[in-house]
Amino acid sequence: MQAAAPGFDRLTSYADVAELTLISPVIVRASIIRTTRATGMAAAGVAAGRTRLVVTASVTNVLVAPGALAGRLQWLWDAPTDAQGRLPATKGLDVLAFLTNPTVSGDTRLMSRRSLQAWDPALNDRVLALASAARSGNVPVIRIVSNGFRAAGTVPGESESQFFLTTADAKPLTLIVQNRPGEVRRVMLAQGDIIDDSAAARVQPDTLLWYRLVCFLPAELPAEAGGDDPALAGDWRGALASLGPCGKTG
Repeated sequence: MQAAAPGFDRLTSYADVAELTLISPVIVRASIIRTTRATGMAAAGVAAGRTRLVVTASVTNVLVAPGALAGRLQWLWDAPTDAQGRLPATKGLDVLAFLTNPTVSGDTRLMSRRSLQAWDPALNDRVLALASAARSGNVPVIRIVSNGFRAAGTVPGESESQFFLTTADAKPLTLIVQNRPGEVRRVMLAQGDIIDDSAAARVQPDTLLWYRLVCFLPAELPAEAGGDDPALAGDWRGALASLGPCGKTG
């Protein structure tokens, strides 16, 4: 997913990138001007195999920010060292940084251990797409599955289950699971009060909607939503299996 770069804790899945993008108030592309070793209290509590550096970087592009930023930012980074204790060469390196809101003087903090990444266009585009989708307000934030029902079809092995999802904005959202003999299971979402094939759309992988479904819905259908029905609970598990694993690595 990303170009190899020594010294960085890589984001290894779409979910990793989504999680970090959605929690970061500031995301910038920047060029590292210099790094110096942190001293005193600023260097306390560093894990073995790492050295805390003060990173000074010049902002070259702002992907996400609540307002204007200083052109030069500074943060602490616990850089991994190699087997000989050497630090990665970073001067002039193009990076993508996920940051807290900086002070007027440009002091800020990385959001997490993996918040400093070597810049590459694929990662940049993925972050922009996620941030844009989140800002649009068109992708529902899913809270729980509130109810479900299953209807058998006219031929053996044919069925349709519908699961009603509760969202943060209280707008209707229904997960539809269709099983037909000889066909791949269809998993779709319908937004609004009309629930039929024309109103439903397949869930596309590696999208914000996909992330909010596979990473936050329960693996098992709760009893209060119909989980006591083995067939309905099986369709729920099958639907999540069809969407694929979340893939978040922490």
